Amino acid sequence: MTKIYVHFLVWNDRIYLPDLFESFEKQTYSEFTVRILDNGSTDDTLKYLQTYYPKTIVGRNVKNLGFAPGFNQLIKFSIEHRIDEDEDPYFLLMNSDMILDENCIAEMVKVLDENTDVGAVQPKLYRAFGENTGNEVLEETVKSDILDSTGMNVGKDWRMSDRGAGELDKGQYDNKLGLFGPTGTIGLYRLSVIQKVMLNDEFYDGEFFAYREDCDLAWRLQKLGIITKFAPQAIAWHYRGMYGAEKQTWLDRIKNRRNQRPFFAALSTRNQLLVLLKNLSFADFIRSAPQLIFGEGARVLYGFIFEKQTRGRLLSIWRLARRALKDRKLITETQIKSNAEIRKYVRNS
Repeated sequence: MTKIYVHFLVWNDRIYLPDLFESFEKQTYSEFTVRILDNGSTDDTLKYLQTYYPKTIVGRNVKNLGFAPGFNQLIKFSIEHRIDEDEDPYFLLMNSDMILDENCIAEMVKVLDENTDVGAVQPKLYRAFGENTGNEVLEETVKSDILDSTGMNVGKDWRMSDRGAGELDKGQYDNKLGLFGPTGTIGLYRLSVIQKVMLNDEFYDGEFFAYREDCDLAWRLQKLGIITKFAPQAIAWHYRGMYGAEKQTWLDRIKNRRNQRPFFAALSTRNQLLVLLKNLSFADFIRSAPQLIFGEGARVLYGFIFEKQTRGRLLSIWRLARRALKDRKLITETQIKSNAEIRKYVRNS
């Protein structure tokens, strides 16, 4: 059996851990090791893990360093502390606010084992809804059949979204196995792929802190010709704090944006511009200019005028642009797959 290393960060996530670990214990695939980095939790998360699962904790940050830097730390540790340096194990990268079906890991492993040309696997994600009474326990969890994600889609404005988000699952994506990339919520990767896609010794761009780092990664996977495959038989549930849909009107987008915390809305806006700066070819910019101007341009203008934190993050683009352009040069120099081939993933809607 191929060795699996399961990785996730925790940051005040005590409420989700009992259900998550219960789902780990029910997995039909047993050859896996859980490795957790505490990203500056201030609740009882660390105490809970130290009491019940002490061997899973591999590090702790004094403060929250962010999703992207935290995962970079965790991946680096796991690479340096794998059991056999000659092996090519699989790394499962996931959120902590999840529940896995008992066959989830086994089904993802099966895809990689049977398809040597595939580098990453995306399971089928449903939405989970939980009731919290304030005592750090989810009193009731509803595992719905509403899709959370079946992988990454990319629109004409080169903004990525979760395929199928908010839709009732009727098997409409079960035969659509090719993806632009895996969502950052959960994905299984070959270690060799992780090492190949690293840039500046980072899996995710640490400057992003959080939000859109998975979009940047998906684009790099594409440019390196690394195939991501959807595994509809691998099932998991994800608790969502914000329940968006893949296809939204402008009014819906504004309402959702107002429901986001200003800090995260600001990061999402800035980071999307960094994703484009690092990855979008000039030819594709020209092709998509109307969508970019009226789509991304409108988002930036709205954020700059109405959102103080977004305004500050957008101004920081000038500081980050120099590194982003250096990254762009490195990405272009190592690109294998043509932009024309990548363009085939762009949705018409």
